[in-house]
Amino acid sequence: MTNSGKNNAAAWGLPGVLDFFTHRRATTDEVYASEWLFLKDRLTEGVSVLDVGCAQGGFASILGEHLDTFAYTGVDINAEMIARARERHPDHTFHHVEEGTFELPDATQFDLVLVLGILHLHESWRETLTRAWAHTRGTLIFDLRETSGPTVEDKSRSYFKMDFNSDDALHAETTLPYIIVNSGDALAFTLACCPGAAHVQRYGYQHPTSGAAVTPVENVMASAYCIER
Repeated sequence: MTNSGKNNAAAWGLPGVLDFFTHRRATTDEVYASEWLFLKDRLTEGVSVLDVGCAQGGFASILGEHLDTFAYTGVDINAEMIARARERHPDHTFHHVEEGTFELPDATQFDLVLVLGILHLHESWRETLTRAWAHTRGTLIFDLRETSGPTVEDKSRSYFKMDFNSDDALHAETTLPYIIVNSGDALAFTLACCPGAAHVQRYGYQHPTSGAAVTPVENVMASAYCIER
């Protein structure tokens, strides 16, 4: 599917969204159980980490709760997110990148690559996943929203309102696609995007669709994947 999300970067820069990530997703307590299941056993001293869709670098703080030494690199499509991340975490590395086609300055590979909370919110999620895998030396952890029914990628039918911490019209009217993937399709896409994977694990749980989403699907499976070379 081609990337039609040219305004997605701007959506992540709305004041309420920026404020949300200033105060959230920066402690271990705010890591979802499905993410922590795979993440906790891969927190080893000296690990190199790439965080795709890093927002303000909250996972640098999370890793710092458990490790004394690690190398953290964050990339994000919103320039203000990256500016704030650099200010909050001056000892780590951050890059402002283009959505779906992000290129790091070199062909660096990382022990651990994280792509959490973003794939279901942008059109070029397959491209993002493919590029994340290319930078993975060891383990890739990512999440999707899944269903037993047909895959839904039509933004006119399934979208997410960016009304983080705000109820004004601008936030409520700014939307991202809310992509829900058939579970069988999701596994097939994962294997296609991650060629050469030696070990694939998936863990998820059913819950009602996000209250910020407008979609024909009432319940989704929040699935975390752990892919190893």
